[in-house]
Amino acid sequence: MEQAKLNGPNKDEDIFEGLMEHIGMDGKFQSRFNLIFNMGFILTVAMPTFNIMLAVTLPKHWCHVPGRNETNYTLDEWKNLTLPSGGIAEDSFSKCSMYNLTVPLDIQTLQQLNNTDYKETVSCQYGWEYDTEWYSLTAPSQEDWVCDKEVYVPNALLVSRVGEVVGTLVFGQLGDMIGRRPVLFLGVVTLVVGRCASAYTANLYSVFLVANLVASLPISVVFQSPLIIGMEISAASQRALIAMLQFVGWTSGMCVMPMIAWATGGEWKLFMIITSLPCAIVFLSFRTFPESPRWLAAKGKSKKCLEILENIAKKNKTTLPDNALMQLKKLAGRKEKVYGVASLFANRQLIKITVLISFSLTLTQILYYTIVLSVAGMSGNPFLNFLLQALIELPGFLIGRAVCDRLGRRWSQAGAFMLGAVFQLACLFTVIHQHLLWLLIALVLVVKFALTVAAYSSYLQCMELYPTCLRQTGTSVGFLFANGLGAVGPYIVYLGTVADPRYPYAILSVMCVVGAICASLLPETLNEKLPETLQDAADFVLPAPAVATRQSEVVKHKQNSSGELRTSLSRSISCSSLLVNRTNVGLDVLHGKRSQCAETNESGIIITDGKRRQNKPCAEKVRQFCEMCSVI
Repeated sequence: MEQAKLNGPNKDEDIFEGLMEHIGMDGKFQSRFNLIFNMGFILTVAMPTFNIMLAVTLPKHWCHVPGRNETNYTLDEWKNLTLPSGGIAEDSFSKCSMYNLTVPLDIQTLQQLNNTDYKETVSCQYGWEYDTEWYSLTAPSQEDWVCDKEVYVPNALLVSRVGEVVGTLVFGQLGDMIGRRPVLFLGVVTLVVGRCASAYTANLYSVFLVANLVASLPISVVFQSPLIIGMEISAASQRALIAMLQFVGWTSGMCVMPMIAWATGGEWKLFMIITSLPCAIVFLSFRTFPESPRWLAAKGKSKKCLEILENIAKKNKTTLPDNALMQLKKLAGRKEKVYGVASLFANRQLIKITVLISFSLTLTQILYYTIVLSVAGMSGNPFLNFLLQALIELPGFLIGRAVCDRLGRRWSQAGAFMLGAVFQLACLFTVIHQHLLWLLIALVLVVKFALTVAAYSSYLQCMELYPTCLRQTGTSVGFLFANGLGAVGPYIVYLGTVADPRYPYAILSVMCVVGAICASLLPETLNEKLPETLQDAADFVLPAPAVATRQSEVVKHKQNSSGELRTSLSRSISCSSLLVNRTNVGLDVLHGKRSQCAETNESGIIITDGKRRQNKPCAEKVRQFCEMCSVI
């Protein structure tokens, strides 16, 4: 069958979009890719991302004092005889000290202990015992990372965070330099090898830290690469669905992981291996996993891009136009030089986007993990508690997708932050009343729900604001700041324990308000074409603070016999779909909509040498109309 030529887009920035629309952006290929890699694969990646937190859990522990097996004392009675009190609770005993006793203990010594008020204490002389009710063996209980070595646990988690920060920057730039596909497979290898090595190096603490650092390097990129490819080959209307699929995969992995830990009896080595190896299954698709055609086109690799597009067209049962290669080569002619992170500051608009996105991601990260830490204090089965925390996120993702598609990314994120701020304030007044603990827990869960919606919105918008040549780098920089500054979360929780329990909620409330402000200043990206170049990103218009999107009447421009324009009210559309560009480029139309005034040179746009210039009479009419809508 003879293929048609592509006659639609004439502008360079529309070339690739036109090719994708021709072969289908919502077909079988996209559906299969997103279900397999943005949900199924993400489920397997979520487990090794967080399994280290359960592996280094420190169970309840106390000094081991030999001799109880030769008596009929219960464990609590033996502790009461041999260990000093270690806290306010009646059943609390010291974790790092014991009474100065000579073992083995005889009956006479035990009787003296019962009748003696003063007992000299010493540090643990015979090792430690651990509560094995939930965890049969963890890295700290295996290597006795307790008392003076208890700092080993937070140090290991700190190294993980450092690894994420460094890896986010390095792998993010690699993704824009050598492609999404090779970086993804390199990241999976690094993650699996690092986690498996961690399981067998706990006896060599420095090696354990290195393995933990290596495993954390690619965590961001293994999530970002399939998401970015999915969004770059799919229709704008499907972006929210793609992000939701990845979040559902993430939550599913977070639900499966504690169940595996429970099934293995909390044996940390077996748990680490079982939860780390499954993500290597992605190598079964090594030959079929596609590189991003948008990235190939942006890099001028026209023939490779054409091969990917032909494969997509084949799966979608469509065809490419005859002049597809010629169009791609034309696109390659506009390939621009990119300087990595420095390009994020190439123009004023990109600087604003980078700063606002980084703030939004950072605040979301701090708020999210601080809430997780506060909820983690619940008593009971630790695996069920972890499962509960994960399940709370599911309705947030589902509702987040709905509101993002209906209200837009910007206002969905801002509204979620404000909802979180209101309920944080409610927590502030509730936390001081112990009898309202059940209400406090309910309020905290609502806050986490709101933050889930905010995280979903900010992550989605992050993918849509950066141009193709900087998408992975820009996203990585945002998460770089988020991971680095997210380390303050535990200290916010700690402040509530040593000072006033209301302080964390007050701080988090302020953070939510700041997050809402940052979100409201970002451009709206709902149904917008993904930017391809630095100039495309610069053309995004930051919203005026007072702009309110509301329904109004569109003006249909007609020309009467005397050549003057007259208007007649027509169908309702958003007033925000029309803006007058203040840089003499002409009429900048949002959401792909354009009035008749922007179509002909008689109606307001003069086309000379392929450039658009503004016709002042028509522009004045449009400006007057927009003033009625309070847009200008």
